[in-house]
Amino acid sequence: MRTLKFIGLGLLSIVVLLLIVSFLLPSKVHIERTATIKANPATVFPMVNDLKKWELWSPWYRMDPKIKTNYGDTTEGVGGFYSWDSENSNVGNGTMKIAVSNPSDSIKLEMNFMNQGVAIAGFKLIPDGENTKITWSLDADEGMNPVKRLFAFFLMDKMLGPIFEQGLHNLDSVICAMPKTVTPVYNIEVTTVSALPLLSILDSADMTNSAEIGQKYGMNYMEIGTYMSKSKLKSVGAPLGIMGKMGGPKYIWESAIPTDKLGKSEGRIIAKNSYSGEAAFVRYFGSYQKTQAAYEAIYKWIGENGKTENGNAWEAYITDPGMEKDTSKWETDIYVPIK
Repeated sequence: MRTLKFIGLGLLSIVVLLLIVSFLLPSKVHIERTATIKANPATVFPMVNDLKKWELWSPWYRMDPKIKTNYGDTTEGVGGFYSWDSENSNVGNGTMKIAVSNPSDSIKLEMNFMNQGVAIAGFKLIPDGENTKITWSLDADEGMNPVKRLFAFFLMDKMLGPIFEQGLHNLDSVICAMPKTVTPVYNIEVTTVSALPLLSILDSADMTNSAEIGQKYGMNYMEIGTYMSKSKLKSVGAPLGIMGKMGGPKYIWESAIPTDKLGKSEGRIIAKNSYSGEAAFVRYFGSYQKTQAAYEAIYKWIGENGKTENGNAWEAYITDPGMEKDTSKWETDIYVPIK
């Protein structure tokens, strides 16, 4: 009995010692791994910025090919979301959401591992000649839980680090095996535009909800069309999207239609004249959600040619998506006022 008592006291002492040690350890943990990918950042970025593409390289998909995933309305860029559920204890279940997305530079991910806690993960891309140095990181705060603190300090890096390394190796292998694509070349032109009468509606939507944005565009055009019929006004050009605030949680814009003569403002509908003057212009073909590269090209051209912006950019939607189902054929003419 005395031996058992000594063993019990010894175990208790170890537990107490571990508890004391745990409270001396930092609650926050940071893990990161860096690798070189044999491709430029513009090629690497979409592979981490689109959560569906994770299926191609993520080590967790390879640990459990039967993993169940549910994707949100969008999987790419800010607001991209999915949840996963796995019977494999090394994969578990949880959710992931893209909170920050800076094209060809970095993304930040909000991760919820359910009963295992939450964390912030991220990818940072740095050009390295024709290659990309990519860092995959994870930050978590284990709070006051002594067991989690001990695990995080002594084991988390040893467990997750090799998984990150394998994931980056997979990413490099997948990208190297991809067929080489030609980066679109955007022909930037300078044009002089004349003022046209417009009817517009100012609106806003969650920046991350492309479905809501598209729905509001459609409803606004219908409302303007109804007013035009009542006011005996005719459309004289493609419907427009006049860009307002595009950063932050809200996307603010005007849905607009050029008319044959100036109408009168009524309710939400604003009657006004459009911009008149010089503008940098580029013709873009593709999905409305993927105009970022075209905008980057036009703003780069503005900077390189000593020009400055002179008002809000706007888009003219030349192709009717109801008539043409192939998004690669959708033409959007983008204008940025300059001086």
